[in-house]
Amino acid sequence: MRFLRRAVLGFSLFTGFASIVSAQSVELNPLAKQEVLDQVTEVMLKSAFVPGLDFKKWPDILKQEQAAIDDAKNDDEFQKAVNAALKKFGATHIALSSPRVAEMRQNGATTGVGISSQKVDDGLLVTRTVPDAPAERGGIVVGDVITAVDGKPATSAVPIAGKEGTDVTLTVRHADKSTEDYILTRRRFSTLRPEEFEWVDKNTAKITIYTFDFTYKHERIEQFMKDAGSCRNLILDLRDNGGGSIANFRKLLGLFVSPAKPVGTFIDRRMVDDYVAATKANGTDLAGIARWSPRKLRAIPSEAIPVYKGHVIVLINGVSGSASEIVAAGLRDTIGATVVGSKSAGAVLVSQYVPASNGFMLQYPLSDYVTIKGVRLEGAGVIPDVLASDPKLRTPNAPDDVVKKAVELFANAKQGDGHEIG
Repeated sequence: MRFLRRAVLGFSLFTGFASIVSAQSVELNPLAKQEVLDQVTEVMLKSAFVPGLDFKKWPDILKQEQAAIDDAKNDDEFQKAVNAALKKFGATHIALSSPRVAEMRQNGATTGVGISSQKVDDGLLVTRTVPDAPAERGGIVVGDVITAVDGKPATSAVPIAGKEGTDVTLTVRHADKSTEDYILTRRRFSTLRPEEFEWVDKNTAKITIYTFDFTYKHERIEQFMKDAGSCRNLILDLRDNGGGSIANFRKLLGLFVSPAKPVGTFIDRRMVDDYVAATKANGTDLAGIARWSPRKLRAIPSEAIPVYKGHVIVLINGVSGSASEIVAAGLRDTIGATVVGSKSAGAVLVSQYVPASNGFMLQYPLSDYVTIKGVRLEGAGVIPDVLASDPKLRTPNAPDDVVKKAVELFANAKQGDGHEIG
């Protein structure tokens, strides 16, 4: 049976955010492409740095993708074409963001219907609905399958996004096999996802952190640690956490690691130049530079709670990147935490975001990173101590073998006073 339902938000819940940058600026401004490319070129040639990479090759690389850039008809196509050129450097944290993506990052908000989905054989499985966004208000729930978007088979979530105030029709199959059409009006909604705390069992607490970006709330994490009290076991879930602020992850490390213990070394242009001048050695020996440099990364201690002394397991997956990888490797190297899951993203360059004109934003790298044991994580990632696969369907109530494996490790651990398991 097919029903028709219309859900409209009457007003924006996030009027305090900055005004949305006009979308499709490439269409509206014929000069936009060249203005953006000029800004990208200036930054890449003057400011971008990764040891061993020659960013002076950028003009030649750009020419190779010029046809696709010229053919781009809107912001998303233009972003894709420019990023195809930037990817040829073979490093992470080099990317152009469209005005829509840039606004989402800057303000923690975007325009759409507010769902997270996972591709399945016959459509898109809804794995999360954003509170108060159009999809949730319209009645779409986790576990529904979107089979069509505006009458076309749902093979990607891209067509669901669009301009604020426009409608999209989603054909949805529910768990009872009934089907409904939902006409949803795209509205602006918050993309913020707060940290979560739960008891796995009476001896094990789990803290989930989705980002270390500006939305990370360290006060919440400190309260979670207080809630956990003197529990023996703690799971730190960093799966799908793409990273964020250096200060934020240093504060998190401070809940587990004394600042007396260095965690790793950021290697920037100045450090490489100083190392070469002082030693006459090769400037691409990152492990050697890290050993030589006195500038080490250290945790920021908490003034509110003492360092945690129980057993720690860190969960990661292929989307865990940047700050998450540094935390996982740092806790393993310094306190003997066990890392469980699948290999992380290998995206561990320090980067900066700058405006690239017309609402676009450019991310470019400033420095590399080496762990305290001399391992470069960029391109390699963190290899778990214990491999475990994420659920194929990432719905809230799906069995989670990664958490199950962590609990088993705790159960088999020697229950001493230190962090280390086994």
